[in-house]
Amino acid sequence: MKVLMNMWPYFLLSHVGDYYANTEVSAMGNQFPDMQFVQVRSPAAIAAANVRALILHAAHKLRLLKRNLRILQPLFNLQCVSYLPGNYLRDIHPDVIFAHSHIPLTGHGSSTPLVAVEYFASERYMKMAGVLHCLPREIHAKRWATERAQVILTTTPASKARFDQYVPEARGRILQVPIYMPYLEPVTDDYIVQKAQEDEKLQVLFVGGAARRKGLPQVLEAFRMLEKPVKDRLKLKVVSNFQDGLVPGIEKVAEVLSNVGASYMTELMRKAHIFVFPTQFDTYGRVIVEAMAGGCAIISSNTDPQDWMLGYGRAGIAVDPASPEEIAEGLTLLAQDRNIRMNYALSAIRRFREVFYHRVVGLQYRNAFEAAIKAGAVR
Repeated sequence: MKVLMNMWPYFLLSHVGDYYANTEVSAMGNQFPDMQFVQVRSPAAIAAANVRALILHAAHKLRLLKRNLRILQPLFNLQCVSYLPGNYLRDIHPDVIFAHSHIPLTGHGSSTPLVAVEYFASERYMKMAGVLHCLPREIHAKRWATERAQVILTTTPASKARFDQYVPEARGRILQVPIYMPYLEPVTDDYIVQKAQEDEKLQVLFVGGAARRKGLPQVLEAFRMLEKPVKDRLKLKVVSNFQDGLVPGIEKVAEVLSNVGASYMTELMRKAHIFVFPTQFDTYGRVIVEAMAGGCAIISSNTDPQDWMLGYGRAGIAVDPASPEEIAEGLTLLAQDRNIRMNYALSAIRRFREVFYHRVVGLQYRNAFEAAIKAGAVR
């Protein structure tokens, strides 16, 4: 193991130009100075990634996503494909390939160990997205994408269980590791305690690009149900690009923002007292982790994987996402009881530090790289 720790694995990422990918590369390099990270510069890989990105962007602009993803499902399956010519790999000579949702086609002659990141959405998600009929195709795509990987990383415990169910031959190669979010630093406990003292006017924040799917209609209905003394103490702020259409009643919201940058989003999270995100169906929900790091008391869905992210109710209030009544009850509780609001925020920040903090997750990634190199050497 010491030999493996002293090796310098290379980090190959096919989807260049992505903000989070570039941030990951620099942050992992800072966290582990004895590792060298190199992004893919193959013209074939770059061309494939750019074509996919342009098609997806056009689909969003044309509102094809409103058609329940049926048109885009084949494209989403193809996203896992990237192209790395054999001579390119021979020139780079990496110790490990880290394929983040873009599995490289390298030919059967390649012996470079592979760490693949893949996710299995729940049947509930697929049903609500209108693509449950695509499940057999999805299983086939995931099996193909991961069959050559020494290690498969997936983001949630439920996704790992679905891999075990749908792709049993992958058992023993699957590790559950949260999404690596190196741009997030948690606020202090003292900051949360201080924020809890601000009791006169409470900022409630909703963030979701696809506002309808993320639960904004239910949030607005919940606000209409609030008793006047509670409603008068809450100021709702909405951040959305309304990718799936405008939401009736949005004109009555005090502040609506779009196209918010990463640094300003961090500021919004840190200023908010309550973060409400009753997403109707989602594969993850990065904004929940951002709200945890910002010291918010959180209201989110009691469905997979948001229930796991909230520690099954310990780090936030888990509600039925279809129930404005439950959302209103959660808002009322947090508005009326300062200690409950503060304790939920403190529980959220502790869960963030234990599970989602980039230093914790980064170490899990490194361990996965080393495990892949070791498994490749045994073959």
